[in-house]
Amino acid sequence: MAFRHRREYDESVPRALRAARDSYDAATSEYEEAIARARREWAAALATAIEAGMSYQEIADEVGVSHTSISRAIKQYGSD
Repeated sequence: MAFRHRREYDESVPRALRAARDSYDAATSEYEEAIARARREWAAALATAIEAGMSYQEIADEVGVSHTSISRAIKQYGSD
């Protein structure tokens, strides 16, 4: 009963809805790929800094992250 008085619509409405969803899905995919790439680059930079002799504390002071965040990033993303 709730839709008894709804207006009629033509095929352009569902077509526009599907196009918007496709656009959303594409943008989400691009975003997720960019974030994954940035995380890998971040982990690689952290690993390089540690290999160069920086301590976790020096890195934490330099970029404002915790020791735990540094360790987690290297463990999760640095082993590619």
